[in-house]
Amino acid sequence: MNVFISRSLLLVFLFLGYNTCQSQIPTYNPFFFGDKHVETKVPTVDLTAIGRYHFDQSWNAGNIHLKNGDSLIAYYMRYDLIKNQLEVILGNNIKAINGSFIESFEWFSVDRLRPEVFISKQSIQFENSRDVTGFLQLLEEGVVRLLKCKRMIAPKAATSPTLVNDTDSDIQAIEEFFLVFDGKAIEVSSGKKKNLEIFNSKSLTKFVKQSNLRFNNESDLKKIVEYYNSGQIGQTQG
Repeated sequence: MNVFISRSLLLVFLFLGYNTCQSQIPTYNPFFFGDKHVETKVPTVDLTAIGRYHFDQSWNAGNIHLKNGDSLIAYYMRYDLIKNQLEVILGNNIKAINGSFIESFEWFSVDRLRPEVFISKQSIQFENSRDVTGFLQLLEEGVVRLLKCKRMIAPKAATSPTLVNDTDSDIQAIEEFFLVFDGKAIEVSSGKKKNLEIFNSKSLTKFVKQSNLRFNNESDLKKIVEYYNSGQIGQTQG
C-alpha cells in the first residue's frame, strides 16, 4: 500500500511539472549586483505554472532571510497563500522556495513608504492553538506587535468530491489581525470593549474613544498600537 502511495505521489508531481532540486542561488541578485558571487544552497521548485492567490499580486523587490542564516538580497517575489511558498524570479526563470526554509522576508511595495515585513507563524505562540499557517505581515513593532494574517477560504462546499468549482467567486480572501504581548498572539475581536480590556489602559481607552477609532479597521488599528507603543501613556495599567 505504501509503495502504491509513493508511486502515485511521484506521478502527481510529474504531471504537475514540479522539479525539486538543490539550487545554487546567488545571495545578491546578479541583475542588480553583477560582482557578487556568493551563493547559498536552498531547495527550489521549478514552476510550469504560477499560483493564482497571492498576498499581493504584484511582483515586489525585497530580501528573503533563510533559516540556514543566509539571505537573498534584491529579488522580485510574490507570496503564494495556498502553497505557503515564495515565487522568486531567478534570471529568466520563476522558481519557488517553500516557506519551511524561510525565517522571514520583506519587500518594498510601490504603494508603501516603508518595507512590508513578514514573519513566520512558528515564531509566535497563538492563544488557544489558533490554526494559522505560513507568514504574517508585521504592521507595527514595539511593546505590542500588530500582525495581519491573510488567507484564502472556500465558503461554499465543492460540488464534487474530486473537483472544486474553478471560479474565483468560490474563493475568498479574509484578513485577521493579532496583538502580540510577550510573544503570545491574541486575535483582535470585533468588539471595542473586549479589545480595550486586553490593553488594560485608561489612557488608551480615552484616546480610542476621543479619536473614534475602530478595531475592525487596519488603519485605526495601527494608530492604536502605535499610540500605545509610543510611550505617551507609559504603558500604565489600570
